[in-house]
Amino acid sequence: MIRLHDDVHKALAKDDMSSDRILAFSTYMHETIHWWQHVGSHLGFITSISHPALAHVAHRHLNTLVKRNEKFKSIIEYDNYIYSQTGNPNNLEVNRILNYYHDIRYAKAFISDNTNIEIISKDKRFFLHMGRCFHELWSTSIYVLSVSIDPEFNFLPKIKDWSEKFRQAEKQQAPGFVTDSGMTISELGTTAIYEGQARFNQLQYLSIATGDKYSYDDFAEMGMLEGIYVEAFNLFLKYIGIDRPDNLNNSVIGLFLLVCDIAINPVEGFPSDIMDYESFIICSDPGIRFTLLCSFISKDKDKWTTAVQDYSRQEYIDLSEQLCEYIVCLPPLVGSAIVADWAEEHTSIRDLLKEESEMKFKPENLSIRLFTAKYIRFQEDKIKYPNVFCWIGRSMTGKVHKDLDLSVVEKIFNRHQALFIDVIGGEIRPTIFDDHHEENTMETFQTFYAFNTTYDMTFKWITEKGPFKYDYHWLTTKYSDQEMKDWVRNHFKATYSIFPEELKTFDGK
Repeated sequence: MIRLHDDVHKALAKDDMSSDRILAFSTYMHETIHWWQHVGSHLGFITSISHPALAHVAHRHLNTLVKRNEKFKSIIEYDNYIYSQTGNPNNLEVNRILNYYHDIRYAKAFISDNTNIEIISKDKRFFLHMGRCFHELWSTSIYVLSVSIDPEFNFLPKIKDWSEKFRQAEKQQAPGFVTDSGMTISELGTTAIYEGQARFNQLQYLSIATGDKYSYDDFAEMGMLEGIYVEAFNLFLKYIGIDRPDNLNNSVIGLFLLVCDIAINPVEGFPSDIMDYESFIICSDPGIRFTLLCSFISKDKDKWTTAVQDYSRQEYIDLSEQLCEYIVCLPPLVGSAIVADWAEEHTSIRDLLKEESEMKFKPENLSIRLFTAKYIRFQEDKIKYPNVFCWIGRSMTGKVHKDLDLSVVEKIFNRHQALFIDVIGGEIRPTIFDDHHEENTMETFQTFYAFNTTYDMTFKWITEKGPFKYDYHWLTTKYSDQEMKDWVRNHFKATYSIFPEELKTFDGK
């Protein structure tokens, strides 16, 4: 979902190439890149579906609690209550729910910023080690994905075989697999990498689209190069040992964007199986991958800082393969090829993509099916045009490789717009693609948000203190807050057999 300020929407509506519209489009591109990071990158897809995955794996245990008349909110507070009364947190269902929740939460927090390990490690009850958290994040997401597209695990990683191999990594005391021991960490994570990738693509677009009118210092004076937006780039310069370029249309910027792309696209674990369990954290964590890539580049910085020249598909392949060979990991396009082959070899994926082409999905697990279809479509195009996705800012200016027309780039960009975007006033609406029937799109939109509000309510059940907050008015202005609340309540009851207000909170309400 993309949210834009009203003034950006108004500028985008102009039919000209004014400076206002160019700037507005760069903002829209920046936000679209964030959509790609979450639905198109291998790592982003796994972390994105972990939210509905938690709701799915907790569903059975929550229903068991309801049947036993243990109707309490939040589950975290209920766990604390049990412990205060018995001195022993021995409720099996509660323990399983909270183990899922904390393991997934801690893995995502570490991936977001490795320095979060200082806070995570203080939890002596639920945090065992990061190896377990990574295992849970990947295996839970893949399990829920399998229910929708591959119940027999014919092509998804065989997560049932992972437990014993992860136990072996514990026995070998691999870094990150031992309680209260040191592990490799970096100075950043996806928060900085995502923002750096989006901002520097945006600025490369602005630089070229305005005829190289603006320098790095000019953009800095505009407030576009501050804080989290330059954190990854500054570390990139520091690790390699090079000076900041004055011009954003520069090979160094191209290299930085390539490093970001490789960092957020680990292949081991998903969509490929794990090759080395002891090094799974190092091989899969974007911040560590980013740091290792910079370390390798620093050994021959004169070569690498001028390596990105023509922004071609072949250049992307050659450079990414060389960099990934150093960090002993599969290149991102290997993952894209694996996913693209699914449609060639498996009926379930062909059926899913047919649903996507008509924007008419089976109602079961619709949110996951929709996201998965978009992920697969992304990989189908990325294997053909990896340079476009890696260097989209430059590509959208017409300064693309000589073998690639701007019209082709624009079609790719439009094909992978976010599914939902706000309009002036803030209401969320589905994107109507040219080749999708509007009626089907609207029906899918309604079902998608029915699922997602229930996922969100489940998350609140587990974590939120006090009565439920029905903060969903941003979805639409067509219905009153009470109508939206009743809509959410009814979907919740259809899932859990009770209305949300039947859960007793620990604040006396």
